[in-house]
Amino acid sequence: MFHANLPESISSALYANNSCIPPGAQGYSKTVGCHLGGYPSYVVNATSDEQIALAVKWASERNIRIVVKGTGHDLCGRSSGAHSLSIWTRHMQRVKFDPNWIVPGTNKTDTVLIAASGLTYGDAVGHALKHGHVIVSGNDATVGLGGHIQGGGHGPLSSTFGLAADNIYQVRVVTTQGQILTADATQNQDLLWAIRGGGAGQYGIVTEYVLKAYPAPSVIETGFAISPRGNTSAAYEATWNAFSELLRLLPDLMDAGLAGAAVVQGNHKAGISISQGFYAFNKSQTATEKLAQMAIDRIHAFTGNDSSILSVVASNTTVYPTYKGFFEALNAGGSNQAGAYSMPSSRLLGRRETSEISQKRLISYLKRMLTNSDPEGSGMVVIGLQGGPGPANTPRSMQGALLPAWRSTYLHTMSYSLTLDTTLTPAETLAKGARDLNDSKEKLWQEWAPDTGAYMNEANPYNPSFKKDFYGVFYSRLLAVKEKYDPTQSLWVLSGVGSDAWDYSLDTGKLCRRI
Repeated sequence: MFHANLPESISSALYANNSCIPPGAQGYSKTVGCHLGGYPSYVVNATSDEQIALAVKWASERNIRIVVKGTGHDLCGRSSGAHSLSIWTRHMQRVKFDPNWIVPGTNKTDTVLIAASGLTYGDAVGHALKHGHVIVSGNDATVGLGGHIQGGGHGPLSSTFGLAADNIYQVRVVTTQGQILTADATQNQDLLWAIRGGGAGQYGIVTEYVLKAYPAPSVIETGFAISPRGNTSAAYEATWNAFSELLRLLPDLMDAGLAGAAVVQGNHKAGISISQGFYAFNKSQTATEKLAQMAIDRIHAFTGNDSSILSVVASNTTVYPTYKGFFEALNAGGSNQAGAYSMPSSRLLGRRETSEISQKRLISYLKRMLTNSDPEGSGMVVIGLQGGPGPANTPRSMQGALLPAWRSTYLHTMSYSLTLDTTLTPAETLAKGARDLNDSKEKLWQEWAPDTGAYMNEANPYNPSFKKDFYGVFYSRLLAVKEKYDPTQSLWVLSGVGSDAWDYSLDTGKLCRRI
């Protein structure tokens, strides 16, 4: 919450040129000190739509860039910008639970949470739970609603109910021309469509969401851990075989009702360790453990049932009678990092990329995925079970500009295998990191999963194929929406719609239109 409660500060300080990093945080330099640098020149501590409308109209008329910050959690630096006017929505905190909200354009009612965009998920989920309900949220209670939802918004419940963007009934938006608009199924439908997954901070300033709410489920949590037993090539290879078999099983397990995530660490030369966690909602402990054990049995069978080279250990099962206990447990460790130094690269994977290719080919991809840019380093991969049935079964009436690949894939796969050179300036660090990622992981994804794409909130912002990978076939339509509601192009974000028409210098902070 360090960054959320400051008007200018952001989590991924590299994208703000490491400006004013506190002592002890990664990237801090005693010689550099504290300066405005890559932070905005003006900040509006917004508490009303009218304040925002007045401020953005003023900025647009003066050719001043506009950025939007809620909590500053964005991994790609989209909530900050040098020489800009920042709309800080953190203190827009209105929240209301309505069990009988009239769905626009129908004579039906539904249960919703009306939530201002400055809320964190700790605030919003907590309020819904007081009424026995939940919303689709991120895992981290400190993440703000604003950017997370507009970029798609995955979390524990997304494989069940769709992404957060799939659950938007209505939004209130302030355009850069100072208009205050409501967008729903009956008015400004194109704007609602764009905000349902078309990217944060690009089409207007979202100040309020009306989100579909669901009865809070009970939760069962279980899983298992895989590691090599002994430092032998046979043990190492057994872990790669186990990993490939697990990946092939995950879509079936998700269709059977499991969600969760796996964390994989190691490198292509040696073995890997895997920690697979599963959640099941409104499912019995027996049924959940049976599914996890089935996966363990399949992995043992595929790797030859040789316990002398492979360890597969089931974890203890935890029963949460209420979702509240589960969400609190997810956040028990807090979120305290003041400066984040990482550049992920990610891909959405489905059956075509896992169970429908040969095991040999799959293992070769997995080894490349965990190869670190430092030959002596190890890689880490986080595999989120966040697609599958939820996005696939989202009603057409609730679908928007979310990357279409979410409707047919299962796994959000994030590679953290880049060692950043912190001896360089932030601009040089990011440029070198981008080259390394584009020459390794992005090439791998294009070979392995050329027709899927990536979740833009947790992806390489310097991906040269960002139009196809983040927006897909919707890019041209999104560009038209942006030109309609932001005709001055005042809202600019890295890898955003229309962003390639501009050059941005991290060193000077200048944003210049290409000629």
